[in-house]
Amino acid sequence: MMNLLFSPNGRINSAEFMKGAYILIAAAFVIALMPLISFSLAMPLSILSLVMLWCWIVLWIKRYHDAGKSGWMCLIPIVVFIILAVIADAVMTMMGLSGVDAEMQAQMNEAAEGGDFASMMSTIMGASADIAKKTAIPSAVSGAIVSLIIAFVFNAMIKGEPNENRFGPAT
Repeated sequence: MMNLLFSPNGRINSAEFMKGAYILIAAAFVIALMPLISFSLAMPLSILSLVMLWCWIVLWIKRYHDAGKSGWMCLIPIVVFIILAVIADAVMTMMGLSGVDAEMQAQMNEAAEGGDFASMMSTIMGASADIAKKTAIPSAVSGAIVSLIIAFVFNAMIKGEPNENRFGPAT
């Protein structure tokens, strides 16, 4: 498993790619739900997203290697994911989270009128925790859906070479 997710060397077939993708999608889903359990724990755990990004890069590199293509091609599905994730976030914001901004702004104005910097910072942290809790489930679900779509579509488009290529033997 460590080689599958952390080493960019070699090749993986379609089934091995999906195995790794399911693991990463499940892990991202759990991390995205952490604000519901503990906001203070969710912040440091979000750093794991960087590790998971590396794991996605590794999976895509190996998958493209299986087709005899450069590992740099891994940037294509990653950029597509970023674009679709931004669009999904914008749609979710328009569908029901627009009141969150107004609520936070009202709290900020109230704290600013008091002139107390500590109160303003406390308000920001409290509002951030509230926003994180309100957006955790929609963010987790949309992230999982976008990830699955990209994994299925791009994985299906990449046709592995049946014989050994410059990246190693067929898997």
